[in-house]
Amino acid sequence: MKRYILTTLLAAVAFVLTGAQKTITFVGEKAGGNRLIVDGYKVERTQQKTIVTMNFVLDSMRVASNRYRAFTPVIRSKDGQHTQRLKTFIATGRTQKIVFDRDGIDPLYADNCETLRRYNDRPQTYAYTETVDQQPWHKGADVLVECDLCGCGDTLRSQRELLGTLMPPDPIYNIVDMVPDTYKAPRSLHGTAYITFVVNRWEMKPDYMDNRRELRKITDTLDIMVADKHIHVDRIQIHGWASPESPYDHNRMLAANRAKSLTDYVRHQYSLPSSVFAKAEATPENWIGLREAVVGLSEDVLPNKAAVLAIIDDSTLDPDPKEWRIKLRYPDDYRYLLKNVYPSLRRSDYEIRFRIDEFTTAEAAEIIKTKPQQLSLYEMWNVAHTFEPYSDDYNRVMQIAANVYPDSTAAIINLANVALRQKDTLKAETLLMRAGDSAEAENARAVLYMQLQRWDEAEAALARAEKLGMDVSVNRNTIKEQR
Repeated sequence: MKRYILTTLLAAVAFVLTGAQKTITFVGEKAGGNRLIVDGYKVERTQQKTIVTMNFVLDSMRVASNRYRAFTPVIRSKDGQHTQRLKTFIATGRTQKIVFDRDGIDPLYADNCETLRRYNDRPQTYAYTETVDQQPWHKGADVLVECDLCGCGDTLRSQRELLGTLMPPDPIYNIVDMVPDTYKAPRSLHGTAYITFVVNRWEMKPDYMDNRRELRKITDTLDIMVADKHIHVDRIQIHGWASPESPYDHNRMLAANRAKSLTDYVRHQYSLPSSVFAKAEATPENWIGLREAVVGLSEDVLPNKAAVLAIIDDSTLDPDPKEWRIKLRYPDDYRYLLKNVYPSLRRSDYEIRFRIDEFTTAEAAEIIKTKPQQLSLYEMWNVAHTFEPYSDDYNRVMQIAANVYPDSTAAIINLANVALRQKDTLKAETLLMRAGDSAEAENARAVLYMQLQRWDEAEAALARAEKLGMDVSVNRNTIKEQR
């Protein structure tokens, strides 16, 4: 299978911190006077940058014509040893705006600020954003807004309000999905029907004994297939088995004719091309099934179990002598087998080979809701990628894919990646036990071990993935940073 590698980051932004709306009532103002609302506060942290955004809502704040108010977000370390002042936002009155335009911004803030003329008694919002290089001491730091209400830069007279706390960024993992094979292979369905024939006869009698129920195992399946315009039956093969009693040549004739009789019966139920029905096959005596049944019996039920198995396994004996030896030497055991085991050896195995149409992604998106088994793994993959990666809908489709194709390493790896994204290490580890040894599987194991802080195992898994041709530099760097 040709594999295509899709690389996704566990988080493009490693950490996002949001805060509730903050109302700042200015100290020293008249009761019920000026106040500022900070809304949409958010801090995004990647491995290199800290990005602070917020909205300064000025609707309830007045600024005198010849004054200004300055607001400066500040990052302060937990121990108070480090502070970093960010860009200042200045709301000016009408006259002060003219002064700034003529003489320049107040030197206290001129190096890094933006201004906005405040129109009192009107709704007004300033969208603030600032990006700074991330520092080691940012981990766990507080984010405050410093309010200079006098326009004098005197920090002792400034008012500070806490907005939130920075948490350490999550590590960035490089998660690599396995793209399934695009080929939609033909399928086959296997089953067994226990058709009862009159002794020494092979005519198909649908209403004899439990035949109607057994026949429905085949016909119910075919009814569904022929009624579905997307399914095309290519081949129906029936293989008949007889039990070991009676002469071998007689059983060979019975098994062959009974398999043909059943094939002809099914043929006449459907308007399918005659080429669909393969020539019936038969095994005269089902010694394989007999041996399996004897192995499963206890010696309480079959006292001479070991001796009977020895006769069955004796390659020097032809079928008829085998049966007679069991019958003569161990008559009680033989009678038990004849009554309780032999009926199940007379069976008709059937195989139905069929094709299912290929679907567009839009068609597959509808079919997956009711008949996901009709989709190939690649068609499910395409449906999943109509959604945001690792969204609830995306994850649901990946789970359906693994349910329909439980033995597919691509389905297993991609669902394991979903579990890793959700940090469900137990589920991921269970899935990866069956994921094979591809580069994608080894990379997923490396991410699992990184989340479990099993660094040596993570390094070893990355080495195996790299040897198979995968670029593992991102995950290797994450190990170095986290170890």
